[in-house]
Amino acid sequence: MKSLMIGCPNDNCFVSVDEAYKDKYGIPVANIRIGAHPQDVIVGEFLAKKAVQVLEIMGAKNITYAISPLPPQNLQAGGCRFGNDPKKHVLNRYCQSYDIHNLFVTDGSFMPTGGSVPYTWTIYANAFRVADYIQKNFDTLLKT
Repeated sequence: MKSLMIGCPNDNCFVSVDEAYKDKYGIPVANIRIGAHPQDVIVGEFLAKKAVQVLEIMGAKNITYAISPLPPQNLQAGGCRFGNDPKKHVLNRYCQSYDIHNLFVTDGSFMPTGGSVPYTWTIYANAFRVADYIQKNFDTLLKT
């Protein structure tokens, strides 16, 4: 049995540029920092104990579990968090970059966390929301 737990957003998760390592084109590579929130382990422990109870009721024996505060590798979010403060956020509420003119980011990186479920449909919905904003403001965006 596997329990999916997405960690709490925190400022110890970020992407930086690592000047010491370069890709085959000589460009510095991204350094992805994933720092866990203390609450993540508490939630993981709670879910694991509930799973043990269910498995015992079903007759399972020799049940073991391990808790990791790190998120699953296939559910990364938050690399370009959005918000109202350009000093704290990469994107505005329309997922438009504060630093790069008319760059819109519509993958999972705009969210600090995906919550407790895979968030593919949330990414789709947000992409449509952003596309609607771009369409409605296209002439203004071209002028800025």
